Amino acid sequence: MGTFVITSSALNNQYTYTNASVFVSGSYSLDAQTNVEQNISGQVYTVAQGGGQGDYIGNFNGYLNGDEMQYTLSQMTRQKANMVWDAIDEIDAEIHGQNAE
Repeated sequence: MGTFVITSSALNNQYTYTNASVFVSGSYSLDAQTNVEQNISGQVYTVAQGGGQGDYIGNFNGYLNGDEMQYTLSQMTRQKANMVWDAIDEIDAEIHGQNAE
């Protein structure tokens, strides 16, 4: 009989995130064996009146490179980029907080 080995497995997750400035809809994946974040992406919008998705701001992507996440942001103003970075920090904290449970 042959040898069967699982060499990689990922948990794929969809999320939304909202703070006072932005609404983000995206996805991320974790290595199923180590629970380490492998990649993340998000489409970022302003917050509509009453909450939810407003006008499109841009998007971001991140991937694990060694021990650190590397990110790219689409073209946007510096002010909007700062809002996106704040959201990324909070989203990553939430992902890592869930991993600890």
